Amino acid sequence: MILSTPLVIAIIALVLALLALTAVVITARKQSQVIERQQQRLMMLTETASDILALKKQLEQQTEKQDGGDFAQTQQLQQSLELSLKQQLEQQNQQLQQTVAQLSQEQRALEQKLQQLSEQDPGAKLYQRAAKLVASGASIEEIMQECDLPRAEAELLAAMRR
Repeated sequence: MILSTPLVIAIIALVLALLALTAVVITARKQSQVIERQQQRLMMLTETASDILALKKQLEQQTEKQDGGDFAQTQQLQQSLELSLKQQLEQQNQQLQQTVAQLSQEQRALEQKLQQLSEQDPGAKLYQRAAKLVASGASIEEIMQECDLPRAEAELLAAMRR
């Protein structure tokens, strides 16, 4: 059986569109994994901050009980802990901002790819529509009418989907 040139082109376009869609799905999964890792880091940072705040509260309670000499030492330790917490928070914030910027950039690139795919050859859209009809269980006649395809091409699409 010899395939017509428009059908071959449409099949190639369909295969390319499927490959591009697969790439988009894979990239989206990777982005999801990156976001999940960042959320885990944020949770760890939150736990660390919570621990430091608990230590700060303990220090404040001990400070109230101690005399003036120990008070200065405790206050210095408290300031050191606060500075450490602030530095950790700033570092995590910078990492999160970089990750968000990277993910936004990747998302824009994916949106551009999808836009390019949607603007492809109108003939390919016709065959994509026909493929959707086949997937939804449409008959050969319905595919022929809806997509203005010859019977042989409609049958080929149906055979490829089954």
